Amino acid sequence: MKDTSGQDVVLTPKNKTKQRLMIASVTVLLTVTAATFAAPKFNNLFSSDMAISAEQLRFGVVSRGDLQRDIAVQGQVVSANSPTLYSPSAGNVSLHVKAGDRVTKGQLLLQIDSPLLANRLDQERASLEELKLGVERQQIFNKTTLLNNQQSIELAAVNLELQSKNMSRANQSMKHQVISREEFEQNEAELKKTKLAYSHAKQGFDLQVESLAFELKTKKLQLERQQYVVDDLNRQIRELTLLSPLDGIIGLVNIREKDLVAINSALITVVDLSDFEVEVNIPENYADDLGVGLITEISFNGQVHQGELTAISPEVNNGQVVGRMRFTNGSPSGLRQNQRVNARVLIETRKNVLKLRRGQFVESGGGKIAYLVTENNATKTKITVGVRSLGEVEITSGLKEGDRVVISSIDAFNSNQSVFISN
Repeated sequence: MKDTSGQDVVLTPKNKTKQRLMIASVTVLLTVTAATFAAPKFNNLFSSDMAISAEQLRFGVVSRGDLQRDIAVQGQVVSANSPTLYSPSAGNVSLHVKAGDRVTKGQLLLQIDSPLLANRLDQERASLEELKLGVERQQIFNKTTLLNNQQSIELAAVNLELQSKNMSRANQSMKHQVISREEFEQNEAELKKTKLAYSHAKQGFDLQVESLAFELKTKKLQLERQQYVVDDLNRQIRELTLLSPLDGIIGLVNIREKDLVAINSALITVVDLSDFEVEVNIPENYADDLGVGLITEISFNGQVHQGELTAISPEVNNGQVVGRMRFTNGSPSGLRQNQRVNARVLIETRKNVLKLRRGQFVESGGGKIAYLVTENNATKTKITVGVRSLGEVEITSGLKEGDRVVISSIDAFNSNQSVFISN
């Protein structure tokens, strides 16, 4: 082969001018089309005070419906019945249980040894025995005295009978003029004297009966009073043996074995595991809206349980009031003392109102400003917010149903009247 000239092909050069014209035409067409669609956005961009990305914002649409006004609170599970036992007297403690032990009603928990009470009881018992002897002595004295008085009456009766017979003989003798007038009058005087003695003896006996009965009653009342003192001391000593008031678990033991405790000292707490309540702290600005019987929802372990508000503290502490919630359908299983839970208090229901999903715009705008979104532009709008719930707020003026609003924080808008929202 001499060379490659036999393989060569002659090429005709292309028309580059025509190709350039076609590329230029396509470019112009694309530019015009893009400008047509982008012109409104550019107008909004240049007419707005600032621009912000839509990815930084959250939006909500105004709707009409029922709004449930509620508040969210946190609390802890507490026993509805957890009595604390106190020391009825000073003394040394002997423990029979420890914290965490399960106990039954009537089970012995602890005993208090009080030498002071035991000594007082011995003294009062001795006084009681002395008074019993005093009553018996008074009864014997009454019988002896009444017997002597009865003897005096009987002697006076005998003297009266004898003198009456003497007077009868004196009357007969006077008829037959056997005795003198002076002797007759003397017999008559003796009869009167005897009658008076008999009468006074009977009256004295009656008075003596009343007096002795009064003295005996006084002694018996002293004895009865002393019996009350002894009974009360016996009761106090019985109370030194503390028994469990219910079935449950020992929650807290405030003393140690053989500690010397003062009167009215807190000793031990028994927790009833069959009945729990929820203690919550509620901000004081909601206190006027709360009332016993309000429906609540208690959430824990991913479950929601119905309840009701049963008590509200009358005092404010650190800007909060304490409330108690009870489970409507009984305490659910799995609860533990002091377990943390979330709760919601349902205050009221507003029917057929304009509402909007709650967001940071309420706090950042003070409930008076919102940004109404139209296409890519957000316009500052004055609004009025009514009641608020956990998830929604009531719109009373400034917006209408179907309006699209920025519900995230509006601090980034710097109070500008118009803001461009870029996609």
